[in-house]
Amino acid sequence: MFYISILLQLLLSAAVASWSISYYPRSICVLERSSVDFSCTFDYPYYYTPKTTKWFKPEVHQKQDGSQMGISVYQSNTAEIHQLYKNRTAYANQDRNCSLQIHNVSKSDSGMYFFRFETNSNYGKYTGSGGIHLSVAVLPFRVTVKTQKANGHIHEGDSVTLACGTENCTPTQEQFAWFKNQHLIPEATDSVLRISSVSHDDFGNYSCGLKNSSSTSGDEILLDVKYSPKNVEIAVLPSGRIQEGNSLTLICMSNANPAVINYSWFMIKEANVSHIGFDREFSIKSASQKDDEQYFCTAKNDMGSQNSTVIALNVEVTIHQNFLLTATAVFLFLMAVVMFGLIIRRIPFTSKKQPTEQTPAATVTEEIYENLRKSAESEENHTTYVIYADLSLPPSTSDRPRCNSQEDNTVIIYSLLSYKD
Repeated sequence: MFYISILLQLLLSAAVASWSISYYPRSICVLERSSVDFSCTFDYPYYYTPKTTKWFKPEVHQKQDGSQMGISVYQSNTAEIHQLYKNRTAYANQDRNCSLQIHNVSKSDSGMYFFRFETNSNYGKYTGSGGIHLSVAVLPFRVTVKTQKANGHIHEGDSVTLACGTENCTPTQEQFAWFKNQHLIPEATDSVLRISSVSHDDFGNYSCGLKNSSSTSGDEILLDVKYSPKNVEIAVLPSGRIQEGNSLTLICMSNANPAVINYSWFMIKEANVSHIGFDREFSIKSASQKDDEQYFCTAKNDMGSQNSTVIALNVEVTIHQNFLLTATAVFLFLMAVVMFGLIIRRIPFTSKKQPTEQTPAATVTEEIYENLRKSAESEENHTTYVIYADLSLPPSTSDRPRCNSQEDNTVIIYSLLSYKD
């Protein structure tokens, strides 16, 4: 009798232990409009025969532990399948395999799912505990940035984590694609992108999506890395050779975040450094030889400052310019000589005898007779006319005696002029 009791207990324990349902995975996330697979196996005592199999989803107001059956997702009696899941499910329909596939999932499909089977006995009914929790990822993907800084500011050298996810969950079973400024990052294939020591090169806009899929994040997120000015250099406009007299502009260029708030310009002359400006641009209106010096600029923001490399300006005077200057000087000199000659020619030449004590000037009226005669060769062929002209000369203070009347100071000059008839 004792042995019979032990045998019955063993048989009962074996029978009870054989009632089981196994789910895998217990939680799953899939993209909306995709398909999801619920892996499931079940077992029962060998002397029972399964009669009905079903998958159900408790409604929101019901208990979510499987103790209350809600919407019939799948039913071996297809007439009992809920309208929301008709033609959307596929059951494995194999011995002790209760796997289920749901197509074209939507946000409303999120929730708990349970499998239940019923045998030909009123006591042979079983619902697996635990069930499977389904989350539906609603597009678009979103990128979130996590950092150890409390204020959220990211500086060079900080550790940064970028996570790709959706409104409800992230389908980790998929391979991801990451993009920086719309360019693919080949080595990044997980849902999380970790940067252990961020640098200014990591500054940019990031987005993510599933690999081999057109679904990417709707909005890019800026990884705002704060850094001091980098790659400070000087640009010269216009570029090329600098001609004397031309204008030029020096521009201080750099990469910085936040933007540069202060610029300084310096000139190196004979080993002496002098400050020459504060703006981003330094202009020279008319370049000359005195501008042949070395220059550099400094860019500064809240994170620090950096100097540019030193550049040397070389202002050239072209041969063409020298020729024009020389030709202009020669032309002006020649014009001055010509003008001086014209002025000299217009001034009459006069010869004056300076009075001396030995030859005092005449002071009395003199009678001057002057005969102007034609040359002997022309007297034979032409008639000679004699014209007398009276010329009045000013009175003289000379002590010489007068030849004519003392009362008349007029000097009479008789001049014989001859001309051709």
